Amino acid sequence: MNNIFLQNKGNILVILSAVLFGSMPLFVKIIDANGGNLVLLTFMRSMISLPLLFMLMRYEGNKSLISLVEFKKIVILSLGFAATPILLLTSYDFIPSGMAMTIHFVYPVFVLIGCFLFFKDKPNRIKTTGLVLSTFGIFLFFDPGQRSNTSGILLAFLSGITYAFYTIYLDKSGLRSLKPFTLGFYLAFVSSVELGMYAFLTDSLENSLNLLGWILCILYSLLITVGASISFQEGVKEIGSQRASILSTFEPITSIVVGILVFSESFGLKTVIGIIMILTAVVILTAFDRKQVTSKSGIKEEYVG
Repeated sequence: MNNIFLQNKGNILVILSAVLFGSMPLFVKIIDANGGNLVLLTFMRSMISLPLLFMLMRYEGNKSLISLVEFKKIVILSLGFAATPILLLTSYDFIPSGMAMTIHFVYPVFVLIGCFLFFKDKPNRIKTTGLVLSTFGIFLFFDPGQRSNTSGILLAFLSGITYAFYTIYLDKSGLRSLKPFTLGFYLAFVSSVELGMYAFLTDSLENSLNLLGWILCILYSLLITVGASISFQEGVKEIGSQRASILSTFEPITSIVVGILVFSESFGLKTVIGIIMILTAVVILTAFDRKQVTSKSGIKEEYVG
């Protein structure tokens, strides 16, 4: 059982991350109704988590500062990490969240294209099949009757590009050598500075959060920054950016399920087919995509998952 978990550790972490990220609309709607705003919430998501991330970083044995080279790489990584939620959440002001999420989740295509163009990392047939299934599944969530706006579409599209950059750079930058909470702390710290500056320039720091709003902000921050983000980072280290980007399409499924169960949102046959297609892609990737690993003896072995 333990061996099965280790072989599928990366898959499990990415799917866990997707489920936690998929719960964001629930938190955003409730916090917004209790005096928050989207820009402030994005800023606080990183800032509130810093004390816990610092303690966890010290607990995992980090006794020295990271190098200047590593810090520069984290600053570059933070550009995608911080920009993505701002672009995506801002797009909600112009187009429905369902449409924005559909456009955003074209990003696995950008990940595979980017890996191929810049790193000559060609996807195998299993990844290609999973990508096609998940992409078509995502587009089935799109409602042609929804109002559209060019600015909102562009913002959602750009959020997909920035998240693809974040996913690829996380995998290829060499930051995988950092321990999870060390990377998480410095990334949250740099992102807090960037998002704080943006919130100040856009006059978004004022809020009328009540007690429930503050409690939910803290819970949201810990679940997303400490739970979802670090799970995704560790998952990418284990299985690479291509497979991780495809498995993360589990996120909109979670959002849809939350919408149905909590907000009594309607759904039709297209939504059901879309969910089935994404779940099929997940099963194909986790069951049939083979990955080479190096055993302790130095001999390369191949396992499923």
